[in-house]
Amino acid sequence: MAGVDVILDNMGGAYFQRNIDSLNVDGRLFIIGFMGGAVTEVNLVGLITRRLTVQAAGLRNRSPENKAVIVREVEKNVWPAIMAGKVKPVVYKYLPLSEAADAHQLVESSKHIGKILLVP
Repeated sequence: MAGVDVILDNMGGAYFQRNIDSLNVDGRLFIIGFMGGAVTEVNLVGLITRRLTVQAAGLRNRSPENKAVIVREVEKNVWPAIMAGKVKPVVYKYLPLSEAADAHQLVESSKHIGKILLVP
């Protein structure tokens, strides 16, 4: 099964097992939020047999100084990969701004994977 090496997840519980199933061997799941719920059930077999790593971190309870360090590290280590095209967002759909209500309904349905972008 082809998957991905790293997932940055802000949904949490609702997507946990799906994320685990999407990772390659030695893949890493970083949880940074739980908009989809904070509680889940997981099958641990995939974690162990594929040597997966799950890590969680939040910014809310960090000091402004610590947040500034994180921003500098992202600018130094992540942003160059984005600019080089090595890291790309998954875009599910582009919709004209006039269809913003439809885009909002699609977001609420959670039937998409990736970003929904409104364009002028």
